[in-house]
Amino acid sequence: MSLLTKKSVYGLMAIYELYKQKDSLKPIQLKDISKSTSIPQSYLEQIFIELKKANLIKSIRGARGGYVFNDNQRETLIKDVIIVLDGEICTVKDGTKSAVFNLLFSEFDKKLTHIFDKPISYIQNYEQMLNNQMTYSI
Repeated sequence: MSLLTKKSVYGLMAIYELYKQKDSLKPIQLKDISKSTSIPQSYLEQIFIELKKANLIKSIRGARGGYVFNDNQRETLIKDVIIVLDGEICTVKDGTKSAVFNLLFSEFDKKLTHIFDKPISYIQNYEQMLNNQMTYSI
């Protein structure tokens, strides 16, 4: 059993690619994201439609168009992407008939939400850790 769907994982991977390109101020095209992440472009199109509806990103039309982050006041959070693509972050969708377990799962849900309450830039820490591991392995 996975907590996150493939859709959310792909969405996070794609948003991170967008984040890495944000300083260039140029829109990034889905074909480029698809190429760098190995996510099918047709699946990315579906994901980006949902992210655009949620105002996390915007599209730029034209030959050199593509996608950029929306001009939000704050940086997009990991949980924002998950909630848009999967709905609420929860351990049990419909609850149980037991008040004890409902309380337990409610606590788990709060902790999970807190775990994912990090900006997309937080993923850079893991990229850096991987790069450091690869450097030491050589």
